[in-house]
Amino acid sequence: MKPHQENIKHLLELIQANPELRIVPLVDTECVPSDDFNSWVADWGKADIEYIWSNINRERIYIKSEDFDELVEEILDEAESEISEEEARKLVDNYDWEKVIVVRIHAT
Repeated sequence: MKPHQENIKHLLELIQANPELRIVPLVDTECVPSDDFNSWVADWGKADIEYIWSNINRERIYIKSEDFDELVEEILDEAESEISEEEARKLVDNYDWEKVIVVRIHAT
């Protein structure tokens, strides 16, 4: 079985096991090389259960497994020693994280 077919099979298994979760495609920037066209071809990447959080002011989606430590560091930098790392970790852990199925879309 080709890798993209395995990725699709795994995605379908995740959907079947977690029908209540929203599916969030994460599109690699290489998939959209310019604004010359309305459509681009890409490939199915890996799908996983993740927790995401978006902050409208930052115009970004954070993935807990990848961005947690960065968010803790931001709090520590802004607090200038007025908060412990443990407190900062608790704050970030209490963000409104949403459990979703993330599907990575990458260039073919």
